[in-house]
Amino acid sequence: MGFEPKNSQILTGIETFFSQSAGSAFIVGGYLRDCFLNRTPEDIDLAITDDALTAAPALAEHLGGHFVILDRQNHIARIVFPVQQQSATGIKHMDVNTIHGNIICDLARRDFTINAMALPIEKAGKLSGGVIPSGLIDPHNGVSDISSKTLSAVTSQIFKDDGLRLLRCIRFSRELEFKIDDKTLSMLERHSDCIRGVAGERIREELLRIFRLPETGSVVLQLDKLGILNGIIPELAPCKTTQQPKEHHWDVFGHSVKCIDAVDYLLRKSNWPYAEPTVRENSPWNRRLETYFGSLVSADSSRRQILKIAALLHDIAKPDTRTLTEDGRIRFYGHPVQGEPITRSILTRLRFSLKEIRMAAGMTMHHLRPVQMNQKGQPPTNRAIYRYLRDTGEIAIDTLFLSLADHLAARGPALEPEFWAEHCRIAGMVIDRMKEIEKSKKEPSLINGHDLLDNFKLTPGPVIKAVLETVAEAQAIGEIATRDQALDFARNIIEKRDLPAVNNKDYRQGKGILKP
Repeated sequence: MGFEPKNSQILTGIETFFSQSAGSAFIVGGYLRDCFLNRTPEDIDLAITDDALTAAPALAEHLGGHFVILDRQNHIARIVFPVQQQSATGIKHMDVNTIHGNIICDLARRDFTINAMALPIEKAGKLSGGVIPSGLIDPHNGVSDISSKTLSAVTSQIFKDDGLRLLRCIRFSRELEFKIDDKTLSMLERHSDCIRGVAGERIREELLRIFRLPETGSVVLQLDKLGILNGIIPELAPCKTTQQPKEHHWDVFGHSVKCIDAVDYLLRKSNWPYAEPTVRENSPWNRRLETYFGSLVSADSSRRQILKIAALLHDIAKPDTRTLTEDGRIRFYGHPVQGEPITRSILTRLRFSLKEIRMAAGMTMHHLRPVQMNQKGQPPTNRAIYRYLRDTGEIAIDTLFLSLADHLAARGPALEPEFWAEHCRIAGMVIDRMKEIEKSKKEPSLINGHDLLDNFKLTPGPVIKAVLETVAEAQAIGEIATRDQALDFARNIIEKRDLPAVNNKDYRQGKGILKP
């Protein structure tokens, strides 16, 4: 994809702004790199001789963007463009940093040679895809490294100066398909602990970019090999020494990594080396699901990315729950429930959004539910499907696909086609029933709390809510359709005290059911 001319209007706006200023401005970093690589950029890096915290608000107003302070101490600001403007220009935001000293000194403090180039703003209007413009400032031979597809550190201090560059190095390598030179690779291993001092929100941003890539599992393995992963998610370390039952092809960590790639395989984003041609054909897929997993959870994350993160963390509690039965079989009783707060804790530490945390933790909690709906080999009942949808809510489809990926990553090359086909059939059945059940849930309730109080002399309390929820379930799955049927149904469950949601001594003794 070529460098799109629609970006030039922003560059022209920047040039106009600084033509009326005594300061100088330079396009630096990734924008230039992407231009030379004939890639369409998503953001702009701007280095200016003025104070960024002073100039950026006025520049934001001039360009129609929103000003945000990124780093007050180092005088770095961000201009975020409105969604409509992003669509028109292809640029999401622009980072503005203050030049300390001169532009040569500024470039010497940058991370990799391919990002340590600058172009005066007055020359940026002539940028075009794949063309090196006149006036380019390239003191570290970034153009040469772009030509040889090599990722090289500017200095031996880059990772000490900013530990986030450890992640950026791996991401750039995979994203651009560049080889990391031997010296830089050695520095990655030597300084891997520098990731521990990086703010969680900055790590989150890089992780989301990594999880947007295909074949993320191999990236996670590389981060682990270099010692970087342990500084980000140390909770994964015990998984590497936790063996699984013989039905599993990999240990817990290996399985979790494979599960990430199985997700992308099911979402048609990559291949699965252990699959027969019919494996993916059996799994549910259509254009609506493709759109669904591409939909945004936050400004910089999609359902696909959050599902892949949940795939990495879904078995995080297995080391703590591993037990041996009397006959020597390995079991992990309760690991989904115990894994939920661990997943929540990890993602909270890394400053993921509340919705991202809720979704990933919920998938961890419920990832075994889909295979528990067909007890004794029978297809799931309408009630089982209803309760699954009720409990999983916004992550019902996501959890189904996590369950399918879990299955692939458990069996690997030993996948049994008949069991896989059955698992896919259940997932498809749930997806097919979702729309019907969601529609029925929007129908007016057949009875309300006043009906229960008036007809059955109940006292206000948890029994009222439990009865109404049980009646709503019966209505949603088609067991009852009229008010009289609803009242008969309510009478039956009240008399039998058949309300699992109300499990206390007073209820079992009949208190709160009938007034004296």
